[in-house]
Amino acid sequence: MPEKVVNQIPVAKIDANQLAVERTDLALDRNYYAAERTLMAWIRTALSMISFGFAIGKLKQVADVEFKGIWRSHSVSVTNLAYFLVVTGTVALLGAAFQHWRRLRELNRMGLPTRISITFYVAVVLVLVGAFAFTALVSAV
Repeated sequence: MPEKVVNQIPVAKIDANQLAVERTDLALDRNYYAAERTLMAWIRTALSMISFGFAIGKLKQVADVEFKGIWRSHSVSVTNLAYFLVVTGTVALLGAAFQHWRRLRELNRMGLPTRISITFYVAVVLVLVGAFAFTALVSAV
């Protein structure tokens, strides 16, 4: 009967400690990629909010939008809605980038080799874009 092979090493020659290290390394990799995917999801959400808010702020075709609540109605201007979306998207992305950075630091302390996270740098650039979008909206008023 042929000998079972794991990672090009026959199973009979694998040390139990080596298997534990490989499993830990794979778990750290999975956690790293999960953190990257989570930040990418935040980038998509925040970028949608920022761009939608900026577009609404630049169009200004409607003077007021009325939201009818349970107890009373609230009148909100399109400009305020645009500000809200841009600021919320920017702050959410800033918080997600900080959370991602902290998670990667934690994984590095657990033994994950230091890696360059392109996703993190994209998030930081988009936070700056959100800040510029907000200043463009404010200066246009």
